[in-house]
Formats: sequence, structure tokens, C-alpha cells
Amino acid sequence: MRLLCPPLSAIGLLALVSMASSPLVAAPPTGWKLVFNDEFEGQTLDASKWSTAMDFPGTHGPRYHNEFYLSYTLDEDVIVSDGVLRLRTEKRLVSGQEPMGLFDYSQGLVSTRDHFTFTYGYVEIRAKYPGGKGMWPCFWLMPEDENAWPPEFDIAEYYGGQHKMHHGLAYGSMRETKWDSSVDAETDFINDWHTIGLEWTAGKAVWYVDGVACKTVTADYVPGVPMYVILSNSVGAAGSAASAPDENTVFPNDFQIDYIRVYQPGQPIVKTEPPAPPVKAPALEPTKPIIAVLPAAPLP
Repeated sequence: MRLLCPPLSAIGLLALVSMASSPLVAAPPTGWKLVFNDEFEGQTLDASKWSTAMDFPGTHGPRYHNEFYLSYTLDEDVIVSDGVLRLRTEKRLVSGQEPMGLFDYSQGLVSTRDHFTFTYGYVEIRAKYPGGKGMWPCFWLMPEDENAWPPEFDIAEYYGGQHKMHHGLAYGSMRETKWDSSVDAETDFINDWHTIGLEWTAGKAVWYVDGVACKTVTADYVPGVPMYVILSNSVGAAGSAASAPDENTVFPNDFQIDYIRVYQPGQPIVKTEPPAPPVKAPALEPTKPIIAVLPAAPLP
């Protein structure tokens, strides 16, 4: 595993108990509180927290992203069982309605849009990613205002065709979009469970894997707008970052999420500005002495 920065200590986020099967025990950062979570303990998706449609720029409908993808979103590919959310992809012919068309693959996707948005905080999942050429699972944030893209946080976007995990931030404008990105080609996200998080504060964003900072952005382009969570397991098309599936890609496959938790501080986060230089008081003019002229004393 690539360790680019020292272990997380400033906010004391996590205590790793088991990476294989038992749940991770997470402690909130000091002074921060849990504002949103789902432990996926039921048998169905909690509709008060999640929707299963897309509503952001670049989509060709609420169920299909765009030509860089081959998969169509179906509710039946969102599975909650045994304390885990499974977002499944299947190789099957789907007759889509939103938009109309035939698709060779189906996918699972969930979003907190219209249910939960936040500005600044720490968001984390414990997850196990699917592998194989063409697989494109992602943990990401999109802005509440669908007409204001970018920004976009790709907290953990796996490119199956490249065997790389992308951590990135899109900024700028829709016409001139820029990316601040890094990739991890060493950590095994397919066979092992990992905790993946983003600490997002005013002017700064830090990506974490297993409690270790792997990417930091300190810049004016770190967004300060309400954003929501998307978890998706898509199939890429030829020419996409994930490539297209081949005969070795295994279907069905699952993007497995043990939990999601979002923390925010008890007090609002405000961007710290450097102190203004002291104002120099104007120089005072020298004070002229006051001489009192007294009348002469009368002669005796």
C-alpha cells in the first residue's frame, strides 16, 4: 500500500478492527458529530435516505449516464442483505425506458440527492470493489445545484481496465473543466476491504485510505457548496477510463459497502483568512508648550 503522508492523527477518525469480515468500529473526530449514516442492517434500501436515479449534467436520462458507459440502472441491482449494500452489474439485455434503448448491461446506483446534502465534513465508507476490465465502481460527491457543475469529488473511483484507483477533484467551469487527480495502482481494493474517506474543510480536502492520508488539496478551488453522495457500479465503454469488458470480466459482480458515515464539527467551519496587518497610527504633531502670562503683582 502506498503511504504518501503520515497516519491520520489530527482528527482521530478510525480504529481498524478487522479488514476481512467483521464491521469496522469508527470513532467520530474529536468534537465532531455523526450527521448521516447507513449501516445497511435491513433487507431493503432505506428510501428515506437514498434514491436510485441520476440527476446531474452529462446524463442521457435518470437511468443512463452517457456514451462512455454501457450499463443501464435498475433497482433490482441494488441489494441489501447481511449488513452490506451490494451494487450489482449484470451482463444481460435491458430494454431501457429512461432513455429508450437497448443496453447490454445493468448496474446498481444509489444517491442521497433530495435526501441529504452537506457542506464540509468527513465522509467515509468501508468497501470492497469489483475488478475486471470494464468495471467502473465509484464513491463520489456531486453538487446539489445540477446547473453548477463542476465541482465533483471522486473520492474513490476504480478503473478496472487500468487496475487503478482514482482520487480527484473537478473544478473550473463546464466549458473549461480541470482536474486535480492522483491514482493508486498498488493497493488491492478487489480482494480486501478498506475504509475510504474524504475530510473536506474550507479551502482544503484530504483523501484517506485505511486512516492514512493519500492525497491533499489546499486551494481556492476546493468547493464550498452543498454536495450529495453517489455510490455506483457501472460498466465502461471502449474509450472510457475503465475500458470495455472482455471475455475475462466476471458477471455478475458487486460493489460491496459495509457502511457510510458522515461527520461534521459541532461548530461551523469557516475559512481562516490571514490576519490583517496592524494599522499604523498617524504621527502626532509636537505639542506646543502653553505659557501663562500672569498680571504683575501690585506695588506696596
